[in-house]
Amino acid sequence: MRHVALGMLCGGSIALSGCAVLLVGAGAAGGYAISRDSIKNHFELPMEQVFQVSRDVAEEQGLITVEDDKRGLIKATVEGANVTITVKRISTKTVELRVKARNDLLLPKIDVAQSVYNRIVERLD
Repeated sequence: MRHVALGMLCGGSIALSGCAVLLVGAGAAGGYAISRDSIKNHFELPMEQVFQVSRDVAEEQGLITVEDDKRGLIKATVEGANVTITVKRISTKTVELRVKARNDLLLPKIDVAQSVYNRIVERLD
């Protein structure tokens, strides 16, 4: 729940400040970064677990259009936005989760990215 509140606070900060990237001191393995269209964080969890949870959330929230567990890539349509979820191994113990969302005109949809990210993190906790 703490991640949800922090995510909402950060999303509001970006909307008001126009800041390109905001680093927040919370998360599983340190702070997470928020840009205009994406949220990313590092987790000390197995890549397969983070990918499966991400896939489940994407399927529940929208329609999966691409799924590639070898590359750690999920593309979906959620709330009319094109969402790209990537799970990338950073080290033997750490993976990076990135959730990006844009509309059909390629404009950022951080609110959708934040919603998907928050649901994934809730399930990983």
